[in-house]
Amino acid sequence: MSLRIKKALRKLVAYSPDDVDFKIRLNANESPFDFGINEIRSLKNSKAKKYLKFNSVNRYPDAKQIDLRNLIAKHYKVNQNQVALFNGSDELILNLLLSLTGKSESVLTFKPSFSMYKILTQSLGMKCLEVPLTQNYDIDLPKTLEILSEADPDLIFIASPNNPTSNSFSKEKIFKILNKAKGLVVIDEAYSEYASFSFMKSLKKYKNLVIMKTMSKIGFASLRLGFLIANKEVVNIVNKVRLPYNVSTLSQLIAQDYFIHIKEYKEQIQNVINERIKLTEKLEGYKQIKITDSDSNFLFIEYFKTKKLCNFLKTKNINIKTFTDKKLINYFRVTIGTEKENNALLKYLSIFFKKNS
Repeated sequence: MSLRIKKALRKLVAYSPDDVDFKIRLNANESPFDFGINEIRSLKNSKAKKYLKFNSVNRYPDAKQIDLRNLIAKHYKVNQNQVALFNGSDELILNLLLSLTGKSESVLTFKPSFSMYKILTQSLGMKCLEVPLTQNYDIDLPKTLEILSEADPDLIFIASPNNPTSNSFSKEKIFKILNKAKGLVVIDEAYSEYASFSFMKSLKKYKNLVIMKTMSKIGFASLRLGFLIANKEVVNIVNKVRLPYNVSTLSQLIAQDYFIHIKEYKEQIQNVINERIKLTEKLEGYKQIKITDSDSNFLFIEYFKTKKLCNFLKTKNINIKTFTDKKLINYFRVTIGTEKENNALLKYLSIFFKKNS
């Protein structure tokens, strides 16, 4: 029997997650702080018990996700009908592609950026238009505006701050794209909690603006919870293809606790920012590497012996992120860890650089 594989999938390379069996994991841009134990204990409080009485684990989760959407809407000062929840940002991207690519069936994004934009676009048989970033990892505006005029893409994905380059793009350039684009401009703010700017306040002005958020980078990667905020027409269309019961009861409940006690969690986010500043200052002492200014919870670093460094760190039970893309072969990415983890990284980097100066 020969498998009847979709043409779009025949040459597509699947996303390959890194191994997880390392003591110090600085490769996946997760928060280094474990909220899990405290959050499971919080399920015993009276409010959680009341919620679970009507949403017990033998029942399907709240398909309308009313309580959590209301908390998100309140926090971001929007209406609850402007919020839609998904099983991670990947499902969110997939749903946007399934529902809002009805004219040109083409998607514009940038390179390098989050790989799932391209993978999911191509897996659906649509055209992915990639604009290379400038030498300082910003948007090439003339080239972008040219493609907007020629191809009229249905969706434009902009990750700001960007993964893997760690920096935010020029706000002025993004506003020019918003003014020019006829399709939807999707700004992925997965790392915005670590930056100083968000496009949330621009939602009222730009009807073609969609903002993506995630719980993964702020301490809750295991929840698999992403959400979009946009005008209600966009939300209504995306909800047509959103799978019913797509976010589990426990994920909804734990996320509710985050938005109820958000000030406490903000302290952990600030800890990561502080550690990012300290780690950057210490790494800048090494002439062998070049660090991009970061607005994220990770650092993007240029080094010509990246593969050798990565293999050495693995022998010390430390995992960092390297890339298969030929243009990124001399770069690596380091997630900001705890002070103890960062110090361990610095210790072994010092040893490595002394041997490989």
